[in-house]
Amino acid sequence: MNGITRRNLMQGASSAAIGCLLPNAARSQTRRPGRSKRDLMEAVLNMEAKPGYIPAGFFMHFGVKGDAAIKAHLDHFRGTGMDFVKIQFDEQALTAAEPVKTPEDWRRFPVYPEKWWEPSIHLLKGLIKEAKSEGLIVQTLFSPYQMAKQAVPWKTLVEHAKQDPEAVCRGMENITLSLLHFAQAAARAGVDGFYNCTQGGETNRFADRDLFQRVVKNYDMLLYKETAQLVRYNIMHICDYDGAYQDFAPRFRDYPGQVINVPLAADGRPFSLSQAADLFKRPVMGGLNRQGTIATGTVEEVKKATLDVLKDAPANVILGADCTVGQKTPRENLQAAIEVAHRFRA
Repeated sequence: MNGITRRNLMQGASSAAIGCLLPNAARSQTRRPGRSKRDLMEAVLNMEAKPGYIPAGFFMHFGVKGDAAIKAHLDHFRGTGMDFVKIQFDEQALTAAEPVKTPEDWRRFPVYPEKWWEPSIHLLKGLIKEAKSEGLIVQTLFSPYQMAKQAVPWKTLVEHAKQDPEAVCRGMENITLSLLHFAQAAARAGVDGFYNCTQGGETNRFADRDLFQRVVKNYDMLLYKETAQLVRYNIMHICDYDGAYQDFAPRFRDYPGQVINVPLAADGRPFSLSQAADLFKRPVMGGLNRQGTIATGTVEEVKKATLDVLKDAPANVILGADCTVGQKTPRENLQAAIEVAHRFRA
């Protein structure tokens, strides 16, 4: 897909539904143990079979950029034994050309061209060169809402949306176009998939579902519908870092993504991987609390916690956390959890 314009972006809005985004199960067949990490990750997509291997991956922000970030990602991927390279989206923050002080200012929010994204593309290309032969390369892609709250405090964004949603939507549209320029460049560079994130539907953000739909979800769906045409392995991350969700199922069950990385609670109740699989009818990812045993426990405690998660997990699952783990999370704990997952069905 080349030459994204405002017109063809908006024409896709009405068809941004999950039915047109799910992969053909025939593309991913269950692999025997011993095959490549790429094959083993793809095997999870086949909902008609029970894979004999559980992939795993945990992510963290490294606090460095450029070539240092390439090295940090590689050290983490190889040092933990995780099954794919997940690239953080930390190289650049979106800013407005002019200060956004009123809702009307969102109408002038710039559309950033592909060239603007060169630092992020440099990181991506470096990791593709170094590690694509070892596993899938999956690039984090924040939602338009997440990028917008880099430009202004989230409280300002929410208040502006309540005052004049039409004006804010024009800014969200421009941010969506900017992100698509990056996604197109990433696809041409050879990325295997995107780790698509969504926020904004928390009860302390856009609790009103109609406003959430208009200002947040419409642009999520536009962005992720288009990226689904660019690559074949997308993970949808429903992020509860900023708060909890109510009305979880009607908000999110039609979001695209071949795999869904879910929070540990929804609607004020625990939300298990099996419940997530029943809701989304797709492979799921997660299971461990980023701030829990994986961060503070001993290796043996991590192993037990991982076994407790996996014994009730659905067939098509990737072990991970509910969100990015902290930088101080012991690597030996990540290694232990990943090793348990790899051996669980051996």
